Parts: sequence; structure tokens; C-alpha cells
Amino acid sequence: MLRGITSVRRNFILKRELFFPLPSKGGRFFFSFAGCRKRISRAVDTESLFGPFRIIKDSTNAAFFTNRALVRLRMDMYEQVIDDCLKAIDLIPSSLKAYSYLGQAQLKLGYPNEALSSTLRAYELAIAQRSPSVGTIATTCLEVKKKRWELSEERRRARESNLLKQVTQIIERDAEREVDLILRSPTWDPIESGRDYTGSEAQDKIDDVRSAAREKIQTLEDVFGKAEAERYRKREVPDYLIDNITFSVMLDPVITKHGHSYDRVTLLDHLKRSSTDPLTREPLTEKDLRPNLALKAACETFLKENGWAVDW
Repeated sequence: MLRGITSVRRNFILKRELFFPLPSKGGRFFFSFAGCRKRISRAVDTESLFGPFRIIKDSTNAAFFTNRALVRLRMDMYEQVIDDCLKAIDLIPSSLKAYSYLGQAQLKLGYPNEALSSTLRAYELAIAQRSPSVGTIATTCLEVKKKRWELSEERRRARESNLLKQVTQIIERDAEREVDLILRSPTWDPIESGRDYTGSEAQDKIDDVRSAAREKIQTLEDVFGKAEAERYRKREVPDYLIDNITFSVMLDPVITKHGHSYDRVTLLDHLKRSSTDPLTREPLTEKDLRPNLALKAACETFLKENGWAVDW
């Protein structure tokens, strides 16, 4: 069946056939398969070499779609990842892997709002299912929030730059219009109507008009520059937003029966090792935790306006 084709292609076909019908065995081939495809993608048409990855054994098994989504995610096929994840979610609405991969693909494609929605859903499922990947997903949530802030900052700077450019053009245009009136009408004088200009007086007036325009533009640039500098001058995170274990901004704060707030993920990880409050050392279990909704809202607002705090 495989006679007459190159050994390299034969090996890839065998791995592909093993991976999709038998996902439990296919994982062993994933890294070599995906890695080889990446290495040769610059030299050949990989789609014609490997063909489409079709799920033909059982198209109602969500695991097949999440497995294929992971492969495509590793190979930077983000549009196809989204298709697979949405199909998996249709089959199993509580698919943790599907939402996690979906958020990663959406972020890579430049859709931070959608990525945040998907990643937060994955985080909720990870908490509910007690998944060991909850820490990784929580980190991804923070990265998505940072990326969303960065894109928002880029758009803001672009808007302000365009505004500065437009106002500058208006000032320059008004100045040139006034200069043109002086040049075309020697008897025109906005201050003393009817007075005749000599050549030197006209030139002096033109110089005054252009000098005033330059001063306005410089003042305008100073105002924009100071506003930008002030925006980045103070980069401090309020103490009440900081987790007492990791000393980073909290994503999902919970409060203990002793009145202390921690990030849920880091506190749960601590409780696996010691059933005590990290600060007071008094007995503490997961049942003693309650969501701190007010603090969570404050953290979300702060990160939305200060995405840099993710790396603080």
C-alpha cells in the first residue's frame, strides 16, 4: 500500500493513521510529527504532502477534535484550531481543553476580548473539575489581559497621534490662510483696518503669524507629551490587590475565615501541602474559602487599565 513513496512520507502517513484513530497511542508521535512538519514547511507544500487531517472513525468523539486542535495549535494553524474547538464544545459544552486551546488560538489571531472570554471559561471549568492545569490556565488569563491592554494602548496612542496631527494641520492651515490674505491684499490689516503695509511691515506681520503658529504647535505637543509621561510616571500596584503568597496581582481572590485574601490558585496549591492559613498558620481548608467579589472587581478594573501590572 505504501510502496513507491519516499520513506519520509511513508513514516508520516503511518504516524497520522496511528494518531487519529488511536489517540492514546498517537500522543507518542506528536512532537516528532509536528516538529518535522514545521521544519519542512518552508521548502514544500505541506498540505499536499500530508493531506487534510480528517476524522473518519468517530466524528462524535470530542477527544478527537481536541487532540487535533492541539496538533494544529503546535503547527500555528490557528483558524483550524478554532474550528476544532468549537466542534468539541458543541459535543461537550464543558470541555476544558477545547476552551483552553480556543483561547490560545484567538489570542494568536489578535482577538484578545474573545480569548479572555474563552480562557476565563477554561479557568472556571478547571476550578470546578479540580484540574491540575488550573495554574497554567490562570497564568494564561493574566497574559491575555495584558495583551488586551497592550492592544488598547496601541489604539489609544494611534488616536492621540492622529488628533495631534489633525490639530497641527488646522493651526498651520489657518496661519497660511492669514499669510495669504496679507500677500494678496496690501491694505488688509486685522488690527488696523485700512492701513497700508510697506514691504518690510508685511514681512514682519507674516513672520509674526508663523511664529505664533509654531508656538501653538509647540504648546500642543508639550501638553500631549506631559499627559503621556504622567500616564507612565507612577507604576505602583495597591497593596490590597497583591497576593500574599506570590506577591503578584490577584486574578481570582478568595477570602478565608480569618479575613485574609489570597489568589484562589496559589492558596489551593498551598493547601495541598499544608492545611493552614499562610499568614496566621491557623487550620484552614478549601471549604473555608469564599469568593471576594468586591476585590475581584477591583483587580479586574485595575488590570484593564494597567496591563503592565501582570509582570509587576
